[in-house]
Amino acid sequence: MTRVSIKEQVLNFILLLLVQLPLVHRISLFDKAFGFFYVGFLILLPRTFSRSYLMLIGFFSGLLVDVFTNTPGIHASASVFILFIRNFWLRASNDDSQEITNLNVASLKKMGFLYFIYPLVFVHHFLIFVIENGGFHLFGTVLSKVFFSSLLSTAWIFIINFIITPNRKRS
Repeated sequence: MTRVSIKEQVLNFILLLLVQLPLVHRISLFDKAFGFFYVGFLILLPRTFSRSYLMLIGFFSGLLVDVFTNTPGIHASASVFILFIRNFWLRASNDDSQEITNLNVASLKKMGFLYFIYPLVFVHHFLIFVIENGGFHLFGTVLSKVFFSSLLSTAWIFIINFIITPNRKRS
């Protein structure tokens, strides 16, 4: 079991937001896929944090994204919800979830990582786009945005996590 560095977590979060907010937020693929990879940081926070602490982190980070994207409370509510269900989903999607403290590509293995991350990202994006749309009208359009945005965000989260995970841990 490796120890979690709070300073390293804060630095990673600040770097991700510095890239996410001014640059990546404005990029969309064919007006269907929007990348919100800050959610990967939230989902992959260490399991040693209490649920209430996780939800506070989710609320304030979502609120920060809301301030910069002019979406009042949408990202905050979606972030709090996925952090509320994160540990339940980890236990349901991974057999050896009790032994895992640091959630990354190395500890979950590649396919386990994707099985864990994608549904949570999908739920996060579903909440964002349904709330932003104001309901379930134009459901097909919303669902296609959710699907493609979830794929793009999951790919970015996977690539970023694969890059920052040391080589010796991946083997």
